[in-house]
Amino acid sequence: MTSRWRSRLESLPWSPPTDPGGRVLVLSAHPDDEVLAIGGWLAGQVDREVVFVTATDGEASHPDSPTVSPDELRARRPGELVRALEVLGFTDPDVRRLELPDGGLGKASSQLRTSLGSLVDGADLVLAPFAADGHPDHEAVGEAAVELCGDHTPLWQFPIWTWAWTEPADQPWLGRLHRLDCSATGRVRKRKALGAFQTQLEPLSEDPADAAVVSGALLHHALYAPEAVLA
Repeated sequence: MTSRWRSRLESLPWSPPTDPGGRVLVLSAHPDDEVLAIGGWLAGQVDREVVFVTATDGEASHPDSPTVSPDELRARRPGELVRALEVLGFTDPDVRRLELPDGGLGKASSQLRTSLGSLVDGADLVLAPFAADGHPDHEAVGEAAVELCGDHTPLWQFPIWTWAWTEPADQPWLGRLHRLDCSATGRVRKRKALGAFQTQLEPLSEDPADAAVVSGALLHHALYAPEAVLA
């Protein structure tokens, strides 16, 4: 599936979405979503104000692990994100943690919207997970962003699991896809930054419950396919 998406994205007309400039707010369900989806583009935004918000700390990525507990993952994963953003070029990145339950954002939707409200109000451009990405936490953040941005704040939605779980044929939103402007330097920085997410890209042990979460087709797409958003 991802190879077909990559071909489709490479064939898109070169028409990046309109960037209004100013303050950027990047919303993610888990620490790594933003780098996987738009890390190359982010590497070109280091000279503007960018605020990163993670709804959860990603503590539920390995629920049956015999090696690490949710508390240990909660302690490790935010640091991985900071290191990844530093590799992209952000000095002392501004990361806001909402610390909502990983895997439970749908049930915490009211709290999520309340926490994001003032942040969205102060942004000139918002980027958030695609509201139909197929992952419930991604969709919860995406739906909150759609509601809060309304018609007054530009919103770019970035797919993640969509590339691995769907086919490009007959998707009703294809006409809203735009490739992002991403330099060769940005692509290199993104590939290096992804290496910071050791708990997600590397097996925690030989036990099957400790397998890498981000691997195979999803990782290959993140490394090599053009970045794109719905706008």
